[in-house]
Amino acid sequence: MESTYWTSRGMNRRGFLRSAAVTGVGAAAFLAGCKSASETTPTAGGSGASSPATALFRVPEGKDGGTITESFGYEPTGFDPHSSPGAGQGPMLEANGIKLIRHDYRKTPPFKNGAETLIMGELAEKWESPDPLTYNFTLRQGINWPDQEPMKGKPITAKDVEYTFKHAKGPDAVVQSYVFDPIDSVKAIDDKTVQFKIKSPNFLFLSSMNTYSTQILPQGMYEWTGPGAWSSDKSRGGGPWILDDYQPGSFVSYKPNPAYRKVFGVPYADKMILKILVGSSALNLQAFVGKQIYQVGATGGNINTIKTARPDAKSNLDVYAASNTNALFLNQTQKPFDDVRVRRAISMSVDRDGWGKTLQLPYKLESGPITWGFEDWKMGLDKMPAEVNQWAKYNVAEATKLVQAAGVSSSTNFQIHMYPYNESYTPEATLLINALKGIGIQSSLKVYDYNNWIANVYYSLDPKAYSGMLYGPDNLDRLPQQLADRFSKTSNRNHAFINDSTMEKLLVDFAASKGPDDAKLVANNIQQRSVDQAYATYRPQPTSPIFWDPSVQNYEGQREFLYQNSYRSAFLWLNK
Repeated sequence: MESTYWTSRGMNRRGFLRSAAVTGVGAAAFLAGCKSASETTPTAGGSGASSPATALFRVPEGKDGGTITESFGYEPTGFDPHSSPGAGQGPMLEANGIKLIRHDYRKTPPFKNGAETLIMGELAEKWESPDPLTYNFTLRQGINWPDQEPMKGKPITAKDVEYTFKHAKGPDAVVQSYVFDPIDSVKAIDDKTVQFKIKSPNFLFLSSMNTYSTQILPQGMYEWTGPGAWSSDKSRGGGPWILDDYQPGSFVSYKPNPAYRKVFGVPYADKMILKILVGSSALNLQAFVGKQIYQVGATGGNINTIKTARPDAKSNLDVYAASNTNALFLNQTQKPFDDVRVRRAISMSVDRDGWGKTLQLPYKLESGPITWGFEDWKMGLDKMPAEVNQWAKYNVAEATKLVQAAGVSSSTNFQIHMYPYNESYTPEATLLINALKGIGIQSSLKVYDYNNWIANVYYSLDPKAYSGMLYGPDNLDRLPQQLADRFSKTSNRNHAFINDSTMEKLLVDFAASKGPDDAKLVANNIQQRSVDQAYATYRPQPTSPIFWDPSVQNYEGQREFLYQNSYRSAFLWLNK
C-alpha cells in the first residue's frame, strides 16, 4: 500500500468525483477508489522453535519467552464482542480476535494516533474495490482456528466472515452502529473470498473495520454458546492470544495461540496478563513502581515520584496522547442550546487555564474538535481570527450578557449527563457547574453507570437521549473519523445533534482534498466553524507522559488506539 492517506486505499481525484456523484453531497461522500490494495511487504526473518523464519509479522530481533503484564482499567463486562460496545471488554477481547485488516503495529516507533494509513492485512491477504459500493477481500490460506470447541482447528473461511457480520447486523447484537450500519450485505463468494456491499460510498469503511466488534467468529458460534451472557471459558477467537484464566477483580491472563503464531510469528511472549486496576491512577502507579506492569501514564503530581522510584524506566514526557476529545456537548435540539448565544456563553464561561492549575494536572488548552494528539492538524486559538476565537476565551462579563440577551431563566436547572470516565471527571464537572452558575445558568449532574451510559446515551441517535448537555469523553481515534463522526448529521457520535449544511460541505471538501496540505486547510475551516458556532465547550486536555520498563522492546511510549493495547502486546518482547 502507498504511504499517504489520500492514496493508500487506491484513491484518486477522479475516483472521488465519481463516488460523490453517486450520492450527492454528504459527510461520507468519499470512497477509496477502485484500485486493489494489499498489505505492505512483510518483514521476514526471526527464528525460534515456535515460529518459522517466514512468519509474516516477526522481526529478526524479536525474542521468545517471558510474560507481558499491563493494567486493565475495567472489570470485564462480558466476553461476547457483539454484546456491548464498551471499554469494559474491548481491550480484553482484542487479545484473542483476528480481523480482516488492522492498523500496522509492526513498525518502530509503534503506531501513532492519526496514522491511519498504516493498514496491514491480517486474515485478509488483499482487498479491492471494483466499484464505489463493493469491497472484495481475499483471505490468507493456512490460517486455522485454535484447537478449541466448537471449531477444533478448522480453517478460517469466508463463511466465518459472512456469519460474523450477519450476526453483528442482526437484532441480537449490540455493536457500534457507525461500523455496521453502512454495510448493506456480506457474502462468501467461495472459501477464500468475501464480498461487502455498502449502502453508499463511505471513506471510513476500511478504517472502521479495525474495531474490536469486527473480529471474526467461527460459524455457528452463537448456536454453540446458547442464549445468555458468555462466561470467560466461552471466549473464542483466531487472534494471537487465547484467554487462559479470568479471576474477577484481579486479572485476565492469556497464552499464545499456536495456530496464529505458526503463520504470523507472534506473539513473542509466553504469557500476557491484564491486571485489573479499576478507576485509580494511584493503583497503576503503585503497580508500575512495584514492577507489576510494564508501562504507566503519568500525571503532573506523580512524574517526580516515578522518576525517583523507577530511575531505570524509559519515558516520553512530550507525548500528547489525546486521541479523544473531552467536552460539554450542547444538544441543539433542546432549548436554550439551539441559540448560538447560549452556546457561546457556555464556552466563554470556562477558565481553561485556571482549571488546569486547580486540578494540578499537566493540561494543554483545547479549542476545538481536533486534539493535540494530532499536532500537525491542530489549529490553536492564536491562529484563528479574533471574531472567532473570542468565543473560546474566558470572559464572564460578556458571557453573562449573552445569557441574559437570550432570555435564559436563572431559576431553571439544566442537567449535565455524565459518566465518570476516570477519577478526574467528577471534580472537573464541579468546576463546570460553578462556571455555569457564574454566568446565570443553574445545572446539576445526572450520573450514569457505564453500561447505561453506553447503551442509552453515548451511542444514541435519539436527540432526546439527554436533556441538553452531555459531559464526557468522545473516543475518536482517527482524524477523518474524528471529524465526520463529530459533525455529520447521520453519526451516532454527533453528540450535539448538529445539522449544519456548511459543516457538511466542509466534510466533503476534506474528503476530496488532493493531498495533506489541501486537507489541512479544510480542517482549519472545520475547526473555526466549530468554535464560532460553539457546538461544544472543549475542556483542557490532559497530556499523558508515559514511563515504561526498559526490558520491554518495540514500545516507545506512544498510546495506541482505544481497545488495541492487548493486541499490541503480541508485538512486544522482553530484552532479557
